[in-house]
Amino acid sequence: MFNLKLISYTWKHKIAFLKVEKQLLGKNTLPGYLHDIDKILLYLLPLNKKNIRNIHRRWSRHHVESKGKKNYLEMVIDWECARFTKLDKSLNAYETMMRYYPQEKDNILPILKKLKLI
Repeated sequence: MFNLKLISYTWKHKIAFLKVEKQLLGKNTLPGYLHDIDKILLYLLPLNKKNIRNIHRRWSRHHVESKGKKNYLEMVIDWECARFTKLDKSLNAYETMMRYYPQEKDNILPILKKLKLI
């Protein structure tokens, strides 16, 4: 059986992502509308949460762990909105970068400045 609680949790995060994206960019984008859809669909499969998380992070361009080209703008918006729906992720985008991904400063700082998040 799929996990409705995890689907709901991810859906709420997705809605927060769209709100923050619109606030920061003045519009929503196709990557914004598609944000975390794969994760929601994966929750319909008989896989455990850890495996789904790992698959999602390797596949999704808005995660540092992604094996492909990164989408740093989506990454910043994801970090910025996580604090609104994820109790375990109370940091804003700048704080998230500094604490967990300081090696990405060169890629992230220009976006944070452009979006007036620092």
